[in-house]
Amino acid sequence: MKLAPGDVVGYQASAFTVEGVLDYQLADRGLRLARLVAPGQSRYLELGGSESADRLLLLAEIQALDITTPPPATLYHGGESFLCKLSGAAQVAITGSDPGRRPGPCSLWRYRAAGDRWLQIELWPDALRMLEGATVHRSMIEVRPATP
Repeated sequence: MKLAPGDVVGYQASAFTVEGVLDYQLADRGLRLARLVAPGQSRYLELGGSESADRLLLLAEIQALDITTPPPATLYHGGESFLCKLSGAAQVAITGSDPGRRPGPCSLWRYRAAGDRWLQIELWPDALRMLEGATVHRSMIEVRPATP
């Protein structure tokens, strides 16, 4: 799935506008998240992966957990145990905008829990940010490009 700033993403009766795309380049892989904004809410949709994948990861920013960095291999949050599935130093490029984040280095940890729930922890030079969410079926997402 390719998204660019200005595209519109429909999800659960809300029309989210793509405000920015974050490209995280780790040593062995890349991750792409699109920042989606609607009145009073924002989400992050993971881009990439297989076009035939049935599910897409949708995250929302949460209040930072009371943990130290680097975080442990297992975290307990919201009644679930999350296991670390990915970690490393990343170089981040941003297309468009994402308030509070700037292009440059960040340390990233991504955790998974039962029910395909995910937690992402990002340590930036000036802040600790956390995202939490789950995968949703691709049919729940509707993309309308800004330009035909």
